[in-house]
Amino acid sequence: MKVLLTGATGYIGSAVTDHLAAAGHQVVALTRSAEPQSGRGWHAQLVGDTADPASLAGVVTPDIEAVIHLAPPSGDVDVDTAVVEALAAPLRGTGRPFVYTSGIWVLGATGEAQEVGEQAPTDPVDIVGYRPRIEQRVLAEAAEGVRAVVVRPGIVYGRGGGIPAILVDRARTQGAPEYYGEEGVRWSTVHVDDLAELFVAAAERAEAGTVWHGVGESAVPVRDLARAAGRAAGVLAAPRAVPVEQAAEVFGPLFADALALDQSVSGAAARTVLGWRPERPGAVAELVSGSYRPVEVFGAPDGPETDAEVAAIRRLVAEVEHAQQNELVDRFLGVFRQEDPVWTTGHGKRLSGFEEIAAFTRKVLPGAAAESTAVYDVERVLFLRPDVAAVNVRQQPVHLDGTRIADRPEGRPFYILVKEEDGTWRVGAAQNTVAVD
Repeated sequence: MKVLLTGATGYIGSAVTDHLAAAGHQVVALTRSAEPQSGRGWHAQLVGDTADPASLAGVVTPDIEAVIHLAPPSGDVDVDTAVVEALAAPLRGTGRPFVYTSGIWVLGATGEAQEVGEQAPTDPVDIVGYRPRIEQRVLAEAAEGVRAVVVRPGIVYGRGGGIPAILVDRARTQGAPEYYGEEGVRWSTVHVDDLAELFVAAAERAEAGTVWHGVGESAVPVRDLARAAGRAAGVLAAPRAVPVEQAAEVFGPLFADALALDQSVSGAAARTVLGWRPERPGAVAELVSGSYRPVEVFGAPDGPETDAEVAAIRRLVAEVEHAQQNELVDRFLGVFRQEDPVWTTGHGKRLSGFEEIAAFTRKVLPGAAAESTAVYDVERVLFLRPDVAAVNVRQQPVHLDGTRIADRPEGRPFYILVKEEDGTWRVGAAQNTVAVD
């Protein structure tokens, strides 16, 4: 399909562009300026501004086979209604899709209800107060022969952006991770690339007049997200609750109220009916060891293949951390190659061969995390070959609540990783070094 995409230059729009193109569709980007933008993966570019409905006349040409409206609302219900009219009217009687982007904030706080679905009544917080009316305006186009669809994303994360990036920045600037409102607040979240795949599925096969929740995780405790954001910012401190009134001084009252919104929302319908499969790491994992904490990479070209290998290496190091923190002997041993691995511990003990490493681990790991543990962050990856990587890791000692142990030195593990025949990265050699001033 040739797809007209509003908001194509934005955070979500960039991901939707990538996934539409990967699915074989041609993206016609609607932009405010005619200035060409290289590297976008667009088939064509048209000029128009969703803040000025008159500028949209003629942008939905007869060869446009679908419209995905991702541009943010203007804040004026009449303007947004006119935009829907301008984009949907040329599609009437064609059965072609018009996909509108709303959001789960239209549901308001879900209270005791767990994983509410698309049939739940709307009760929007003020920042999206008129959005349900726009949803209904879009869905009414189904009666006019338009395959009108509404997608309500959760809190979007991934690619280092979205609202979680605000949590990371606040942790860095304030010296402690923050969350807003009550301790029990939960967010329904979705990875931006999973969400992009939902938009593709909605454009390709969603029925007219339907609403879909773009939610990968239904109810993530925001306190956990705040702690993970602190980790991404290099701030190992206990998360602190910020009252909504205080948050309003930073973000404004409307956004502060939304950040404090407690929700549990289901994305099951899209999985069942559209075959949507959100499979990216969860929001906490992405903050801890994903795109919010960049890694220096050497010896490999920029691109998705290298990104995938670095992500796999980070997962391996995360497995080291998880196994050590939870004293899981077999899982810790699973990160090593079976064939002749070597390991020099932080105390200078040299271990050669899998059996020697296994015997040492079975002796020292049980009970090792009784009073304290450590966190591990990948800082640099040098690809010596496509299947061999040298990895610098920062190891920080922490209390069991995740806060930094100030009077204990850090470690600087160095790993030589080998990608084995099954595609799994494993440790071939390791050197644990204590960092001293």
